[in-house]
Amino acid sequence: MSDVNSLRTYREQYGLSQEELGEQVGVTRQTIATWERGDRQPSLIQLSKVAKVFGVPPDLLLQPEVQKITPITTGSLSLLFRADDPLALTSIVREHLTRKAVDFSQIEKMVGEVPVLPVSRPIEEYEETVVEDLAKEVRNWLGVGEFAPIGDVLALLEAKSLKIIEYSLENQISGFSAYTDDWGGVIFINTSHPTERKFFTALHELAHLILHRREYRQPQGRSRPTDPREKAANHLAGAVLLPLGAVQRELHAYKNRWLPEPLLQDIKRRYGVSLRTTLYRAEQAGLITKQQKGQQIGILNKKYGAEEELPKLPSPQRLTRLKRLVYTALVKEEITASRAAEILEENLRIVQKDLLEWLHQDGEELN
Repeated sequence: MSDVNSLRTYREQYGLSQEELGEQVGVTRQTIATWERGDRQPSLIQLSKVAKVFGVPPDLLLQPEVQKITPITTGSLSLLFRADDPLALTSIVREHLTRKAVDFSQIEKMVGEVPVLPVSRPIEEYEETVVEDLAKEVRNWLGVGEFAPIGDVLALLEAKSLKIIEYSLENQISGFSAYTDDWGGVIFINTSHPTERKFFTALHELAHLILHRREYRQPQGRSRPTDPREKAANHLAGAVLLPLGAVQRELHAYKNRWLPEPLLQDIKRRYGVSLRTTLYRAEQAGLITKQQKGQQIGILNKKYGAEEELPKLPSPQRLTRLKRLVYTALVKEEITASRAAEILEENLRIVQKDLLEWLHQDGEELN
């Protein structure tokens, strides 16, 4: 294992002393000190505990110089990434995400499913009417009604054969997207984020795959919220979740009036959209002013913090597409149980147990 030379940096960023970190990990202050000096190395279990404290993948704690990254390719293919903050897409994170995408693609091929890449619709500038029209097309592509709540966004995207991969990222990072023409589109989402943020992130990254495909082949600078590309991706995500017709139907009685928080919370429960996104959509629909939107968001930030809000939406309980493909490959004896456990990053016993449950449920549906 590499020295954990970045441990001190993370610890200081989180404002923890060596003793405080040691208490959370279950070791002494002296042990933390030896890790930071490189005199000793933590075990895998200890490294996982440290990573959990900081909310980052364990490999981000490893010394970057020792992590020699070899781009993963299949033939002449390599995965093309896009990130709103390219600095967050470190070589180690890129390596892990690429391996996950490769595993997903290989399983897809084994069971005979065809990868999908959404149609590219490049735009040069952010135009609200263009984005609203495109949102209608996306909802139609996903097979949902014109105004109805969209439901589980991740399940809908997986039903279109897109690869959705949840991964533990730093809290400020929502996700990434990537593609190749042969592997299709891949959307990576921060597994620790609340449900409504996962939904929005998935559609935000889908928007980039549709609107800004050319950028995946070019070096990128950090995108700002005022960047036309980010505004277009955010607008498309919000418009797919909460169409203008639905906004008018839900909020027309409150035109030029204060939007009560209980009303925003009710919309969140039914549409899977954050309180703040509903306020943005109300402004885009012309029901409230930009000033009022800012005032109401400011109150929410003061009450909950910049990223939190109530109510907490439950996480959808579903069999992910990757699990379904892995279980199918297992039944077809295309892979071993240990390989399945490796791909799913789960205990072998859990994989075997879940496979039996899946076979039982699948059998009941067939009957």
